[in-house]
Amino acid sequence: MGWDGMANNGEEQGGLPAYPGMGAFVDALQELIRQPRRRRGWLPVVLLRDPEGGSAECARLGPALRDWLGGQDAPLARHAYLERVPEGAGSLAPFTALDRQLKETSRRCGEGRLRLPALWLLMTVARARPELRTDHLRPRALRDHCYAEFRTTSMLARILWDLGGHARESDGGGNVLGLIWHALSAWLFQWLPRWWFGVVMRRRLRWFTRWGKDQLGRAQQGPFSLFAYAQELVPGETEADGAQERQKALYRVLAQALLQDLEQAVARRPLNPWRRRRRNRFVLLFVGVGDKDSREQQLVRELRTWAGRRGCTSALVVATGVTSLAERVQDLTVPDFTGAATALRDSMRRAPEASGMVVRVPAGPAADESARYELGLRPRLVVPVPRYGPATELAGGMAGAALACAGIAAAAVLGPLPLGEDDPCRGSTFLGADGSCVGVQDTQVVKNAKVRDVLDQIERENADIEEATADWSGDDPRPLPRTVVYVGTLSGAEHELDPVLGGTLAELRGILLAQRLTNDQALEGEERVPLRLVVADAGQRFQDAPEVAHSIVELAERDPSIVGVIGMGQSRDTTYAALETLSTAGLPVIGTSGTADELLEHGNHYYQIAPTNSRAGAAMAEFAANAEMVTVEEGSVRARQSLLVVDPDDSYSSSLGLAFTNGYSAERTRTLLYSPVDGNPDDDVPPIEGESQASLQNLAREVCSELSREPRTAVVWTARGSEIVPFLDEMDRLSRQCPRLTMLGGDEVTNVRISESHPWDAFDRLSLYFVVGGAGPLLEKIAGTEEVSVEGRDFYQAYHSAYDETDDAVTRALASDAHPALAWDALRYLSSAVDQAWVTTGLSNRRLDRDLVQGVLYQGLGDGGFEGATGWIDSSGVENDRRTGDKLIVIVRANREAPTEEVMACGILTRDDNRQRWGENEEFPCPAPDRP
Repeated sequence: MGWDGMANNGEEQGGLPAYPGMGAFVDALQELIRQPRRRRGWLPVVLLRDPEGGSAECARLGPALRDWLGGQDAPLARHAYLERVPEGAGSLAPFTALDRQLKETSRRCGEGRLRLPALWLLMTVARARPELRTDHLRPRALRDHCYAEFRTTSMLARILWDLGGHARESDGGGNVLGLIWHALSAWLFQWLPRWWFGVVMRRRLRWFTRWGKDQLGRAQQGPFSLFAYAQELVPGETEADGAQERQKALYRVLAQALLQDLEQAVARRPLNPWRRRRRNRFVLLFVGVGDKDSREQQLVRELRTWAGRRGCTSALVVATGVTSLAERVQDLTVPDFTGAATALRDSMRRAPEASGMVVRVPAGPAADESARYELGLRPRLVVPVPRYGPATELAGGMAGAALACAGIAAAAVLGPLPLGEDDPCRGSTFLGADGSCVGVQDTQVVKNAKVRDVLDQIERENADIEEATADWSGDDPRPLPRTVVYVGTLSGAEHELDPVLGGTLAELRGILLAQRLTNDQALEGEERVPLRLVVADAGQRFQDAPEVAHSIVELAERDPSIVGVIGMGQSRDTTYAALETLSTAGLPVIGTSGTADELLEHGNHYYQIAPTNSRAGAAMAEFAANAEMVTVEEGSVRARQSLLVVDPDDSYSSSLGLAFTNGYSAERTRTLLYSPVDGNPDDDVPPIEGESQASLQNLAREVCSELSREPRTAVVWTARGSEIVPFLDEMDRLSRQCPRLTMLGGDEVTNVRISESHPWDAFDRLSLYFVVGGAGPLLEKIAGTEEVSVEGRDFYQAYHSAYDETDDAVTRALASDAHPALAWDALRYLSSAVDQAWVTTGLSNRRLDRDLVQGVLYQGLGDGGFEGATGWIDSSGVENDRRTGDKLIVIVRANREAPTEEVMACGILTRDDNRQRWGENEEFPCPAPDRP
C-alpha cells in the first residue's frame, strides 16, 4: 500500500494532517484493513468529531483519508466515499453511491466484478410500483418484476428471454410462427430461468427470511415467500422520502443486506482467482454525517448495530464530521488519535465493548511540529501488484488441470508408475485428506510421543504372542492368534487440545491392557483365543474413515485371521459411511465411545457398547430438572431454565441436543446454535431449531446476558468438547456481568478433562457436571468390594499397575473418563464372542472365521450378557437391536484438583445391581430403558 504525496522535507504525508498520534492511528487502520480473514472480529464504527469551539477540522480530514485510501497507482483497499447527500435526493441515494464506488474500487484493485445481490434485490423492491409492493396476495408479480429488472443487467438472461419470443404480436412476437415458437419454448428460455432466479435469491437471502419471520412473528409459505416478506418489510423509496420512520425501516433492512453481501464477497472460493485477491476489509468512509437525525448518521447507526449483532467482520466504517450523537447507542470515547489507535488494536484481539468509538479531532495540526516530523518519517508503503493477472491465473489453472487429466489418462493406459523405496508414510496405507498418513499405522509416522509409546507396546505384545504361538499348527487343539483392527483418529496430536490426547489416547491404553489380559488367559488354556491388534488411523475428525474402511476390507480379503473391528469413537457422517462398508463386507464392528443413535442405522454388523445419545440426553434432562446444581450466593439450587448449546452441523451434537429437549421442558429451554469456523459440516445431521450465533464471542455474550437476567440458569453443552475452553476464555472476558457459570455437558467433556488444559484455567468460577458413559467414579468407589464385576476388578488393577507410578494425570482420569474402560470392554466383548465361536467349532482352527463370530454377536453371548468394566452389556441383535437398553450411565461433578464424584447413576452395574432411582435419598426415578 502507498502513501499519496510522500515528502521527505517534513511536509504532511499522503495529504494527512499531522495531528498528534495520526501516524499510529493510520497504522492501526492499515492493520485492521489487512487483518487475515480467520482472525477477524466485528469492529466498532470510528466517529470523528470536530474540536470544541466549532473548528472544521473534519472537513479537511475526510478528503485526506479518501486520498490516502485511493493510493498512488491503485487503491489501498476497496472503499466507498460518501459525502452529505444533497437535499431532494431520494432515500436510496446513499446506497446507490456506496454500490457504485465499491464496485469501481474492486475493479481497480484487480478483484473482478463485485456482486451485491441482496442489496440490489431489496433496492429493486423499494423502487417497484406501489401496487406490486402492496398486493400481498400476489408476491409472484413482484418476483416477475425483479427478474425483468435483472434482465437489464444480465446479458445471458436477456438473450434467453429474447430466444423465447413473445406472447403477443404487439410485444414483438411477429407472425403466427413466432407465437407458436413462444408457446413451445417459453418454458425453457423464460419460465425456467425466472424460476431459477427466485431459487438463487431465496438461497442468498436466507438471513432475510429468518429475520422476517422474527419481525412478523409468523412464517410465509410457498415458493415466493422471500418476496412476500419483502412486500411487508421493505418500504418504498417514495414512502421513505416523506416519513422518517419509514426511512429508518428501509435503512435497517438495506444496511443488513449490504453487510451480508460484503461478507459473501470475501468468502473463500479457491477456484476463483478474482475472489482469492479479496484479502482485505472493505472501508466505508462517510464525510460530514452531521447530527443524530441526519440520514447519513442514521445509516451509520444501522451499520454499527447489525455488524455487531450478526458478527459481520468484512467492513471498517469511518465517519467524520459528527456533530451530535444518539443517546441510546453505547459509545466508547477516546481523547485523541493515540488512544484511538490503542482501542482499535485491542478490538483485533477481543470483542469491543461498544459498537462506536468517538474520537475528538484536535485543533490546528500545523502547530504540532513533532507530530508533523513523526508522520514524515514513516516509510513509503507500496501497493503489492501480483505478477500475473486473474485471467492469466485462470488460464494457467485450466492448463494445469488439462495436464493433470492427461497424466491420469496416461496412467490408466500405461499402468501406475512404480514407487520408489522412500515412502513418506512408511507402511501406512495412503495419504489422507490433510496430508497425514492414514490407514494401518506404522508407529514411526505418528507425531505424538504418548501415542507412539502405546503403539510401541501394542507392537511388542503382538510380537510376544507371535513368538509364544510360533510352534502351534493348524491341526493343534490350541487356537491360533486372530487379528482385531482398531479404527481411531491418530493424525495431529501436536497440542494439548487435540482429540488424540483425549479419546484416542485413552482408548489405546484401555485396548492395550485388554489385549494383555486376553493373551495371558489364552496361553493358560485351550478355550480362549489370543489376539493380535492392528491400529488404523481414520484421519482428523474421521475425515478419511470411508477410504480406511475400504483398505481394511481389502486387507481382510487377504488375511482371513481378521475377525472384527473395534473403535469408531466419533459420530460423524464419514463414520456412518465406513460402517456401511465394513458391514457389507461381513466384518463385525464393536463401538467404543460413539454414542449417536444414528450409528445403529448404518450397517447391521455394528454393536453399541456406550450409552446412546437418547439415553444420555434423557439422563441429562432428568438431572437438570431435579438436581440442585446451580451455584448462587445462597448456595446450590435447582435450575429455573436451561441454555442449550448445539452445533447444528455436527451429527453427535444435534442428536444429543434433540434427546435433551425431548426430556426437558420446552418453555424453560432456549437453544443457541454455534458451528466452529474451521469445522467440517456433516451431511446426515438431525435438524434442530434454535438461534444461530455467528461466533464464540456472540455465543458468550448471549449466555452472559441470560445469566445476568436469570442467575439460576444451567448451560447444557452438547457441542464438541474442544470448543469448551475457547468458549470459557470468552466468558472470562465478560466475567463482570456473569461471575458464575454452571455447565452440564455430554460425554464429549471428557476430552477436556483428559487433556492438560483444565477448564478452570480459563474460567475459575465454573461449576461443571458431565456424563460418563460407564462406571467412572463408581469403579473407584467399589473396586475393593464385592459389588464390582470380575472384569471391573481386572480393569481397575491393570490400569493402576500400568500407570499409577508413571503418569499421575492418567490416574486422575480414571474417575472422570470412560474412554479406557469402554475400549477395554469393546475388545473383551469381542474376545468373548471369538472364544464362544472357537468352542462351537469343536476346537478347529480351520472353521473359526469372522462369519461365525458375527453369528455369536448377533445371537448374544452364551450367559445372557457380559459384566464389563462399564457395567452390564447385552448388545445382541436378536432382542436388543445391538444396544444395551439399561446401559449404566453416570453424571459426575468435576472438581479442580480432586477426582470427580458421582451425583447420578442409572442402569445395570452388574447382573445383580440394577440402579433404577437416584438422588441423595433415591427420591428421583431414572430414565426409562433405551428401547429400539
